[in-house]
Amino acid sequence: MFLTCKRLVRLAAAGLLAALLAPAGAAPWALSGAIGTHDPNIYKTSSTWWIFETTDNGGIGVKYSSDGHAWTQGLPIFSGGLSWWKTYLPAGKTAMVWAPGCGEYAGLGYCYYAISSFGSQKSAIGLTTSAGGIAAGQWVDQGAALTSQSGDGYNAIDPSFVLAANGDPYLVFGSFWNGIHITRVSKVNLKPPTGGIVNIAKDSVNGIENGFVVKKAIGGTTYYYLFASKGACCKGANSTYYIVVGRSTSITGPYVDKAGVAMLSGGGTVLASSGTRFKGPGGQSLLADGSVMAWHAYDAQNNGAPVLFINNVTWGSDGWPQAVW
Repeated sequence: MFLTCKRLVRLAAAGLLAALLAPAGAAPWALSGAIGTHDPNIYKTSSTWWIFETTDNGGIGVKYSSDGHAWTQGLPIFSGGLSWWKTYLPAGKTAMVWAPGCGEYAGLGYCYYAISSFGSQKSAIGLTTSAGGIAAGQWVDQGAALTSQSGDGYNAIDPSFVLAANGDPYLVFGSFWNGIHITRVSKVNLKPPTGGIVNIAKDSVNGIENGFVVKKAIGGTTYYYLFASKGACCKGANSTYYIVVGRSTSITGPYVDKAGVAMLSGGGTVLASSGTRFKGPGGQSLLADGSVMAWHAYDAQNNGAPVLFINNVTWGSDGWPQAVW
């Protein structure tokens, strides 16, 4: 979702150790360097860790690290914006990008991202690809993958990519307007066909967005786990974001939480919520195997600045991920 604060890199001082600032009892990774972030999308190639992130002043934000702990701010993708984005942006904005979902598929680097304005359903999910993968950095605009407008049953933001057990690629997306959705995309151009959009989670009381699905085999059964953010983001220390999860044996649902409550009926087992200092954890993403999660939270002792957190995900004997914070 959208970051109201500007200049993300300035929001966390170099050398800040996130693990020392987390709520008591938590054990996130010790992080340093460029750890100001919003909606971090974590991905790992053979020798490099990547974070792709929301920006409001310069294309698709990128960080990189050799070990996942010390982070360097990289050059943004499409820093000057693209001409077609203007259709979905408020007047005077040319390069605002939200919640990218990036990785590699069939040797191709891909980056889905959202173009919109706060509180608007006039939105687009853009797609860019890089021949040779993420590290090659040969990003080429592929235009809009999905759009929405007032009256549609979804909002085309917060994209993330996932492969089904049979190898079919899917795009998870959506925010507030009927919540989170999923649609299959082409193996050729990574864009969805017309129709085929399935609603998999909503919450009319708290709101829900930032859907991210990973698959995991538990006791011979493949489950799909839907991680999502509920509550209000983007309000600094007043943010009420929190992270939830549900699962299904089908990638298109129905998803239920640990108590059996359907995520289409407001369900979701809580994995992270506000601490004493750090508020509104959300905007989460995971490695494809579900072993590591990244998210942001707002520092109440630093003007509500959003800070990057990363932690290992522990999976219980019951087949459910345990609280990360």
